[in-house]
Amino acid sequence: MKTMNKNSMTNMPQSSLKTWVKTHPVSAFLFFVLTGSWSVWSLLFLVIEPGGIVHNPPVIAFVLAFIGQLWASLCGLLVTYLAYGKKGMQALGERFRNWRVGHWWLALLIIPAVSATAPILRRLAGYPVDTQAMIGLLVPGLILGIVSGFAEEFGWRGFLLPHLLKRYSPLVATLLVGLVWGGLWHGYADYFGLGDKGLAFWPLMLLLGPGVLTAWSLIMTRVYQNTNGSLLISILMHTGISSTALIFGQTYTTIQEEITWTAIHVGVAFMAAILVWLIIHPAQMQKSEKISN
Repeated sequence: MKTMNKNSMTNMPQSSLKTWVKTHPVSAFLFFVLTGSWSVWSLLFLVIEPGGIVHNPPVIAFVLAFIGQLWASLCGLLVTYLAYGKKGMQALGERFRNWRVGHWWLALLIIPAVSATAPILRRLAGYPVDTQAMIGLLVPGLILGIVSGFAEEFGWRGFLLPHLLKRYSPLVATLLVGLVWGGLWHGYADYFGLGDKGLAFWPLMLLLGPGVLTAWSLIMTRVYQNTNGSLLISILMHTGISSTALIFGQTYTTIQEEITWTAIHVGVAFMAAILVWLIIHPAQMQKSEKISN
C-alpha cells in the first residue's frame, strides 16, 4: 500500500488552491478582494460609528481603511502569481513600467478637468465656493490620490479589466469593473463615510460608487486600450479621481442639495465618458499588454 509522506500532505492544500486559482482566476480575485476588504473594513465598527470616517476618527480607523483599500492591489498581485507564476509577475511589471505612451499623458487631465466643473457650476448657480479651501487641499489631495492609485490599481486595471476583456466586449467589461469596484467593493467602504445620512446613504452611495466610478472606468478603459495596457497611466488616472474628490469636494446645507449636486456631477462625468468613447477609438493591443495569462 502506498503511503504519503509529510511533505506531500503539506503541499496538498497549496496545490488545490493554485489549481483553483489557475482554473478560475477572476472568481478567485473577486472572492479574495471582496471577503478580504470587507472583513478588514468591518473592524471599523469597533472604533467608529457609520459615517464616522469623516468626523475626526482615531488613527486606527485610517489604518484599517487603508489596509482594506490596499487589499485590492495585494489580491491582484497574489492571484497573478498563483495563476501565472513569475512570467505573469514580470509581464505585470512591464505594464507598470510602460511610460512611453506619447501624447496619451494628456489623458491624465481628463478626469480632473471634468471634476473641476462641480465647483464651477455651483459658482455659476450662485452657491458659495471656498476657493482657498480647495487650494489648501492640493497637497493632501495629491498624497491621497497617489496612495489610492497604488493601493487599488494592481487589482482593478492590473488584473480584473484585462481578464474581463478576454471574455467580454470593452463596454461590458468596463461596466462589470464599475459594478465590482464602485458598487460591491466601494459601496461597503462608503458606508463608513456616508452611513450617518440615513436613507440618503443609498442614493449617495449609488451615485458616488457604481455611478461616477463607472463613468471614470469608461474613460480609463479607452486610455488603457490606447496605451498598450499601461498600468502606470491607470494608477495616475486613479490618482486624479481620488485627488479631485477631496480637492473639489463641496459643503452642502441640506441632504437634498447634496444629492442633487452629486447627481449633476455624475451626469457630467457620464457625458464626458460618452464623448470620450465616441471620439477616441481603441488601438490594437500589442503582445506586451497581454500579461501571459
